[in-house]
Amino acid sequence: MRLDRIQKQLAQRQAVLALAPGDDFRYAVGWSPKGDERPTYLIVSSRMARLVIASVNAEEAQSHLGNIVQIGRFGDDEGPEAMLREVANRLQGLPWLISDDARYGHGLLLERIIGQPLGLASEVMAPLRMQKDEDECHLLARCQEINDQAMRAAYEAMRVGMSELELADIIRRAFIANGADKEAFIIVAYGAHSAMPHHTPTTTKLGEGPVLLDIGCYYHGYASDMTRVAYLGQPTERFVEIHGLVDAAVRAAQARALPGIAAQEVDRAARQVIAAQGYGLAFVHRVGHGIGLSVHESPSVAEGNRLPLPANAAFSIEPGVYLPGEFGVRLEEVVILRPTGAQILSHVPRSVYVKPL
Repeated sequence: MRLDRIQKQLAQRQAVLALAPGDDFRYAVGWSPKGDERPTYLIVSSRMARLVIASVNAEEAQSHLGNIVQIGRFGDDEGPEAMLREVANRLQGLPWLISDDARYGHGLLLERIIGQPLGLASEVMAPLRMQKDEDECHLLARCQEINDQAMRAAYEAMRVGMSELELADIIRRAFIANGADKEAFIIVAYGAHSAMPHHTPTTTKLGEGPVLLDIGCYYHGYASDMTRVAYLGQPTERFVEIHGLVDAAVRAAQARALPGIAAQEVDRAARQVIAAQGYGLAFVHRVGHGIGLSVHESPSVAEGNRLPLPANAAFSIEPGVYLPGEFGVRLEEVVILRPTGAQILSHVPRSVYVKPL
């Protein structure tokens, strides 16, 4: 059980976790409440796990977690201070680590109650979450299958005169039709917009030229991510050249990715391919990020990260070349790091999907 693994780590570190609603919380116990203005904390030490939650949200928590953790309820008229202080008194002398994305005001309240600075829960949680178990690998693979189906739906539907927003809506509906919980994000970037890595879809109409699609969804809480570039009409020689270069960078990074290799080495493998052809400055971001319950989580596959990649780490490989005012090409695969190398989850070819006008 994941909670047991967390508690073993806390016993070694002699520390306490205060997990706010979110992905760390869900990882620990399999469910997370929705966060609101009322402080909610799953407090975990080596010997206890207690949820401090407002009464208005407690019944739902009881149905999910009643057999896993102790649940303490507080009313809106009293607030959480007394209950948090009671727990803090039982755990005196131990350092506390709070969720990295906890609300700032909630963190200040907790810090005042325990009387010491807070550390970050990622010190404990990130290494645990980075190494996926086989159930997680299965969910990631299934989520990527849904992503593949949505990408194929986009290929089939795209046409001249359709807007970026209209194509994004087709992708969104394909996610749900194929079993996704919800979308994670949808980037549809036509023409020069494809040179903006995180372009937000607009009413711009598609015409002849490239259409970059970066899409992801959630399935049973786990995320997918994939980028492809289609082309309406006949691709230009320059586009084909850049697309081939980026594809070669993906292959170089995939070949370098092995358990025990420093994360930065995977980034370097892709970057060297692109830089060798004179486009190094046009590759403006890291080569990848971890993926799991969060679309972006550890590891950061970037220069400067000397962390050895563990077996069963899941992360993206997504080099890109961006030429402002012209076009951009990014190709992205999500991989799981197996003992023999990086297993690509997508089954949609990276080759240019050409749609005749």
